[in-house]
Amino acid sequence: MTLQEQLKQMRNATMERMPQSIIKVFTDSIDDIRKNKLKENALQVGDYVPNMNLQDNSGDSSLLSDLIEQKFLILNFYRGGWCPYCNMELREYERLREAFNELNADIVGISAEISKLANATTNKNALSFPVLTDVDAQLMKAIGIVFKLDEASKKEFENLGMDFTKIHGNNNFELPVPAVYIINKKMEVVFVHFEEDYMTRIEPTELLHILKNNLQTEKI
Repeated sequence: MTLQEQLKQMRNATMERMPQSIIKVFTDSIDDIRKNKLKENALQVGDYVPNMNLQDNSGDSSLLSDLIEQKFLILNFYRGGWCPYCNMELREYERLREAFNELNADIVGISAEISKLANATTNKNALSFPVLTDVDAQLMKAIGIVFKLDEASKKEFENLGMDFTKIHGNNNFELPVPAVYIINKKMEVVFVHFEEDYMTRIEPTELLHILKNNLQTEKI
């Protein structure tokens, strides 16, 4: 089953069981992200990602540049291990990791969830690639993919048992949109996929196609 098929099943199940009032709160939030032109203002192809520190599951920090061991590094920005859509996506990248490696690319997952929870995300999804914490979403803010939860969304997340002060270790109530950036060894962005709708993601096999047919001739 493709990632798109899995996501469609999850979306349909969510729409069936969740009250329309709650669905409207979250869809209104998606619309606000679009209206605020977050996508247009985020880093684009040709821009350079800042070289910032990220924490591993043990709480140790490394510069992003230290993680680029192959020609390309895929930065998968996910909302958190609490998000079923993110877990589906992470597992699909794990399934295809060897195929990405054969194209001189590797993967890291990045969220603002604390290291303890990032470790739980790793174990839950049996991930072999690094799953890293962007403390206080500093890198994600620099890239431009972070938005602040509105009051209605905060209330609904709280009703669902989500305590972001514990998940993120701060009181910022910020989330990233699900985004995929591919960077090269110079930290230059060579591909971007930006999704305002958290229930929609790019198919990883499409990235494989892009890497094979569009990016392999790039000179570093």
